[in-house]
Amino acid sequence: MWAVAAAWVDVNNDGLLDLVVVNYLKWDFYHEPVCEGYGHRDYCHPKMYKPTPNQLFINNGDGTFRDASVEAGFRAHPGKGMGVAAADSELSGKMHLMITNDKLMNSFFRNKGAGKFEEVGFDENVALREDGTYISGMGVDFRDLDNDGYPDIFLVALDGETFPLYKNTGKGSFVEVTRESGMTRLTLPMSGYSPTIADFDNDGWKDIFVTRGHVQSLLSAPNLAIEQPNSVFRNLGGMKFAALTAEAGLTAQPPSRHRGSVFGDLNGDGKLDVLVSAINAPSEIWMNQSPANNHWIEFKLQGTKSNRDGIGARIMVVTKSGAQYNHMTTSCGYASSSAGPVHFGLGANASADLVEIRWPSGIVQQLRDAAADRVVTVKEPAK
Repeated sequence: MWAVAAAWVDVNNDGLLDLVVVNYLKWDFYHEPVCEGYGHRDYCHPKMYKPTPNQLFINNGDGTFRDASVEAGFRAHPGKGMGVAAADSELSGKMHLMITNDKLMNSFFRNKGAGKFEEVGFDENVALREDGTYISGMGVDFRDLDNDGYPDIFLVALDGETFPLYKNTGKGSFVEVTRESGMTRLTLPMSGYSPTIADFDNDGWKDIFVTRGHVQSLLSAPNLAIEQPNSVFRNLGGMKFAALTAEAGLTAQPPSRHRGSVFGDLNGDGKLDVLVSAINAPSEIWMNQSPANNHWIEFKLQGTKSNRDGIGARIMVVTKSGAQYNHMTTSCGYASSSAGPVHFGLGANASADLVEIRWPSGIVQQLRDAAADRVVTVKEPAK
């Protein structure tokens, strides 16, 4: 099996982080098929390989794990997984998993508790694009984009396929809003790999950074745009986006076959920066130079009854401009993991009137009048 992505998730809320491993396909060096494209040998289409099931390893609490893939229901649903993201999309206190598949239906594993899942991608309306077409699902992120409290899903694919955006209805399902959001027109010519959702300009609306580059080899140029610049999609509010590439300064470097991405405040100025990997090219560090007139706040969680890093905790921040939501997770993008404080942009607000943290243990903690422009360390209370 060829593992591509993984996620740390406390699937049974016992305070111990479990490991979800996403496998791509069955591959054997000695029986690799010969595939050609544009007159030369190149990577084969995923249809040439058999799918593989994903895996779940439950934390025993003593430094060891046990393979719980069968009892979790993963073995019954093989795929060709490329990305995984986790969120409590139903506000039930349990983390669900969105797994993108390459030229197969995407998988949505609903957490039933006690380490058991059911695959409901079709029922949740995220298995396919709205026209029923298989796409080359690459990386994915799973966060609230419209500030309604319910995490939405954004995934990327190759040129001609669009980057689908699924809005959480708050009723246990999703509706695709790729066209309405402007993403169909903006992303149709793009090939993407790793999407990360974060508020890069601190205006209170989460934006989307996407690493770009085609899956085919350099020999396929100029028939395909193999090396591409990265892009950032600015959230205009109301599930509307604008694509910024040259405007964001992302053409300052030559295009490349970009792959993974992580984000975090590298220089402590309150603005999220991005680190990007590329094939046969140096990694890129993109320092955020957005105007600094917007405020921000970050929360570094310390679980006690919950897991140490508070993974799975949901945070609501209320200012005079309204409420916004995020959750602690390290699983997003493609073959990457972003670990750091939970970031909120506050716009013109110099403080948060209310901060509410719902820990995986079920404990609810509130902070009031939290001053902006700092990292706040929050330790989970005993009860």
